[in-house]
Amino acid sequence: MKEINLKGLKETIYYDTCDNGLKVYMWVKKNVSSFYATLSVKYGSLYNEFKIGNKKYCLPKGVAHFLEHVKFNEDKDTTANDYYFKNGCDTNAFTTFNYTNYQVLGSENPTPNIIHLLDFVQKGYFNKNIVSNEKGIIVEEANMGLDDPYTVMLFKHLDNIFTNYDYKYPITGDAKSIKEITMEDIELAFNTFYHPENSFLVVTGNFNPYELMEKIRENQDKKEFPKYLKPTRVVNRESRKVNKEYEEVDINVTNKKIKIGIKIPKKSLNLDDILIRIYTNILFKANFGNTSDFKDDLLSKELITGMSFMTDLFDDYLLIILTIDSNYTKEIIDIFSHKLDNLTLDEKTFNRIKNASLASLILEYEDVETVNSIIQSEILSYGDVVDNLKEVYENIAYNDIVKYMKNIDTKERSILVLNPKEK
Repeated sequence: MKEINLKGLKETIYYDTCDNGLKVYMWVKKNVSSFYATLSVKYGSLYNEFKIGNKKYCLPKGVAHFLEHVKFNEDKDTTANDYYFKNGCDTNAFTTFNYTNYQVLGSENPTPNIIHLLDFVQKGYFNKNIVSNEKGIIVEEANMGLDDPYTVMLFKHLDNIFTNYDYKYPITGDAKSIKEITMEDIELAFNTFYHPENSFLVVTGNFNPYELMEKIRENQDKKEFPKYLKPTRVVNRESRKVNKEYEEVDINVTNKKIKIGIKIPKKSLNLDDILIRIYTNILFKANFGNTSDFKDDLLSKELITGMSFMTDLFDDYLLIILTIDSNYTKEIIDIFSHKLDNLTLDEKTFNRIKNASLASLILEYEDVETVNSIIQSEILSYGDVVDNLKEVYENIAYNDIVKYMKNIDTKERSILVLNPKEK
C-alpha cells in the first residue's frame, strides 16, 4: 500500500490498486465515530455517444442517470436500501455530467458495509419489469426539474453558452429520451463503463486501512470481469462564440435574476488546470466576492440584493457564471460589463484571499464527507490526489495573478435575464 503524504497539511491518504484495476483511496480520522465510502464510476450524462476502437455507439440521453436508479435493485425482491436500512446506514447516489457516485455513511461495521457497496454496484441485475417501472419515476423526476427554477435557469444558460457541447442537456434526460431507453441500453452502458478499471473507491473516517484493503482485495479477487474495452467519449467541436448573447425568460422566481456567463478557451490561458482554477477563483473573489468593494457598493446603493459567482472547466473552456439579484436590468448589465472589462487586483487584497484560501484548505481536513469530496474532485479533475496543493498556493505570487488578469479575455458573454412570472 502506498502512502500519499499531503505536503504541509500533515495528512496521509492511503492508496492501493486491486489486480482488476479498482483504485482505492483511504483517509483515516481516529477521533470521529463515522465512516463515509463513495464508489465513483467514470460514466456520466455526457457519454451518450462513445467509441470502442473505431465503432461508435449512441444511447438515449439520460441513460447514466437511469442506470444509477435501477442499480439499487439487487434481485427482484431486494434493494440496497433494504440492506443499509437494517444496518443503520444511509445510502444514496447521484449522477453528474462526468461520473456516477454511490455512497454509504455509517457509524458501525465499516468493512461489511463497504464490501456491500462494491457488491451491489458491480452486480449487473436488470430485467424489463424494473426498467419499465422505473421509467415513470424518472420521467416524473425530470418533469419536476422543469418546475424547479434553479434547474431550468442553469440548463437554459448552459444552452445559451454552448453551441455543441452536451452540457446544455439535463442530466436526467427529458420525458421523450427516457421513454426511449431500453434494457439493452442499460446493459450496454453497464457492461461498457461499470468496470473496476473505470472506477475508484474513496473511504474516509474511523477504520483500519490495512484491514479494510485486505477485505476489498479478497472481495475483488473472487469476481470475474471481462477485459476493459477503454471506451472514449465522442466530444463535439465547440464554437469559441456563445450560442446566444442575450435572452429574457419568464420563470417561477420571486425576484428578478440576471446571469452573466463568460466563456474562455482554456488554451488561451497557458496554464495547467490547477492554476487556472486557483487564479480565476482569487481574481473573481477580489472583484465579485462577498468581501469585495464592488459588491458592498452595489448593496449600499440598493442596486442589488445579492450576487454570487462560480467557475469551472468544461472540456476546452473555462466558464465563469455571475448570478445577480436585481430589478435594474439595464443598469446592472452596464455596470457588470464595465467591471468585467476592467478587472482589478491590489496586493493587499491578493494576500488576504490567498491566506484565507490556505486557512480554509487546512480546516477542510476535519469532516469525513468534505475530505471524501475533495479526494473525489481531485481524482476526477486531475487524475489523482494532489499532494502539494498547499505548496501551490504558497508559491503563487501577486505578479502571477496580475499577469493572468491581463491575459484573461472576458468579452465572450451570454446574458440571461430571469423575470418572475406574472401571477
